Amino acid sequence: MKKIRELCTENLVAIAMLLFTVLFPVFNSAYKVDQFTGFYITCFLSFSIVLIWGYTGIFSFGQAAFYGIGAYTYAIVSLCSDKNLTIVAALAGTLIAGLAATLLGYFIFYGGVDEIFTGIITLCVSIILETFIVQTSGPEYKILGVWIGGYNGLNSIPKLRIGNFTLTNVALYFFVAAVVFAIYFAFRYMTHSNIGYALFGIRESKTRSELFGFKTAKLQTLTFGVSGAIAGLGGVLFSAWSGYVVPSTLSVGNSTIAVVMVALAGRKNITGALVMTVIYSFITQKLAASGNVFSDVILGIGLVLIVMFMPDGLLEELFKRVDFFFKKRVAKA
Repeated sequence: MKKIRELCTENLVAIAMLLFTVLFPVFNSAYKVDQFTGFYITCFLSFSIVLIWGYTGIFSFGQAAFYGIGAYTYAIVSLCSDKNLTIVAALAGTLIAGLAATLLGYFIFYGGVDEIFTGIITLCVSIILETFIVQTSGPEYKILGVWIGGYNGLNSIPKLRIGNFTLTNVALYFFVAAVVFAIYFAFRYMTHSNIGYALFGIRESKTRSELFGFKTAKLQTLTFGVSGAIAGLGGVLFSAWSGYVVPSTLSVGNSTIAVVMVALAGRKNITGALVMTVIYSFITQKLAASGNVFSDVILGIGLVLIVMFMPDGLLEELFKRVDFFFKKRVAKA
């Protein structure tokens, strides 16, 4: 009876999501598997926002900038030589995105910038990077001999290869899913670790954390850097999956969509972010494919209603209510 009372809806949903992910390719076509690979890649953006906004209380509108840095770095490095440099390109994309985020975070947090302006600064960074990339259409704009491409972006980007094995279709799907769940379980572990408690403390009260002796600027900078690396890894995988990258990859619009997905799920809940990202991406794709011109309006109205009546997030609220319902029923039994 005690075990029944301790059942956690979030854990059950996580197990169901894991089983769904593993079994999905068995019962669906290669086209749908490829679609869901893209949906899972979007989870990296959501995870990066959960880490800094949900866990640490840092609001950012610029995660797509680091996502785009990862995507462009992978594309340029993998295209600069005829040799198989995709693993090097993937590592470079993740590392450079993380370093860029760390550098930006250093100036923000060590500079004592008010938290209110963090979102504005990150938004401006995203706009500046996208604007710059759009204007690189001239032949003089080359990195490692690779033309950046301006508004047209880069095409024919090599697929990710491990040795002589190229990750495509189902293989890429399972690779992306494995990385997604590895990061997911790392998040779940962190919530019960000392570093997790330190981040939660900063989120609730930065001043109080400083009084307890925590170096909040250092923790915020490192966390921001890790979030940038996670977003950059997502960009790397997007570039390898799609075979192209364009300036809009770095846009504020991409950052906004990720923020919306996390807000809908509950910014403090990593399971909700995982599930909501896949569901939201699927619904958006369906509405767009059906030619529904009001898709953004429908999703926007849904967001407003959820923020008004469920400020903790739809899935976070759902987990709490289901847990409460079953505990109440078990107590009466």
